[in-house]
Amino acid sequence: SAAFASQIMQLGGLGSFSQIDLGKKLAGKAVLVSPRIDETIEGLNGRSSPKDIETMFQLAYLEFTAPRLDTVVFQALRQQAATALANRQLSPDQAFSDTIQVTLSSHHVRARPLTPELFDKEVSAQKALAIYKDRFANAGDFTFVLVGNVDTVAIKPLVETYLASLPNTGRVEKARDVGIKTPMGVVEKILHRGTEPKANTRLVFTGACTYTPQDRFILRALTTLMQTRLNESLRERLGGTYSPSVGGSCQREPRQQYAIQVGFGSSPENADVLTKATLSLIDSLKAQPVPQADVDKVKEEILRSREVEVKTNAYWLGNIGARDQAGEDLAGLGPQYDEMVRGLTPAMIQAAAKKYFNTSNYARFVLLPETAPKGKQ
Repeated sequence: SAAFASQIMQLGGLGSFSQIDLGKKLAGKAVLVSPRIDETIEGLNGRSSPKDIETMFQLAYLEFTAPRLDTVVFQALRQQAATALANRQLSPDQAFSDTIQVTLSSHHVRARPLTPELFDKEVSAQKALAIYKDRFANAGDFTFVLVGNVDTVAIKPLVETYLASLPNTGRVEKARDVGIKTPMGVVEKILHRGTEPKANTRLVFTGACTYTPQDRFILRALTTLMQTRLNESLRERLGGTYSPSVGGSCQREPRQQYAIQVGFGSSPENADVLTKATLSLIDSLKAQPVPQADVDKVKEEILRSREVEVKTNAYWLGNIGARDQAGEDLAGLGPQYDEMVRGLTPAMIQAAAKKYFNTSNYARFVLLPETAPKGKQ
């Protein structure tokens, strides 16, 4: 019910307006506000054109003070969910994703795959409403971040009218660790689903991290270099895959931990070969510092990406919010970050590879067709 609370309440509309009536009221306006309730955070996402910014503030105010439950619409959602979730279970890719989710959570109750039975049994409109009201009953510990084409003088009265008047109960909270922990050691799961002659492989490395700007940057540098190496080795040299990907992050709550995912598609018979090639690349990164020329390419790529990122509202919105929540200096998003990039060394990447690519603690997942021999890949 908590996981679906924000979606259920959005379908209900706001105040005296149903979702349909609200849509009519907002016709011609470029504005959207949506609530969210996640594992460690609740909040609002919104956007508008400069001329419709007061409407955005009004909607934000109503999301806190006048949520509206529409039980008729909820029943329609329940029927739609039953069909969609039944079809979901037929997808090999979804089964693969569910296997990864369940395994990496050590079968925690919150990581159960969503089924028609689970939705029918555990999602209650009234409970969703109660949870939503509880989460948004107190705006006192919310931080509002506004980025974009905004006149800070003109916006001040709107902040005072629609945000300063929100309820404040004095309650201050922090995310609670509910005990979702990744398994230790080397874990392997092979799933046979579908009939297409293709394989999907995912390697996931997890462990503790230190949530600092420097450590997050070095993790980004490591995954940037690893992506280049994978492209060169798996795709260009071995010709075994067309979609190698690497992504990694260090999260702050509910505890500081990282995850790096390496994924690639291939033919079923090449799944093992490409896994060994990937682990060999990792071993080489850990064995000795990478050439300075490769480090320079990583710097150039990150700085080039930043040139694009800093021109977007999304970059500033996400990073200002995250740094504020972590108590970090916002000045670190400016020239200081570029200086950090320029200070990257081969030894830093080697140390990061040793820390984050722990081959004694990772999980490997492989999706194979049902027609493949059970004992072979």
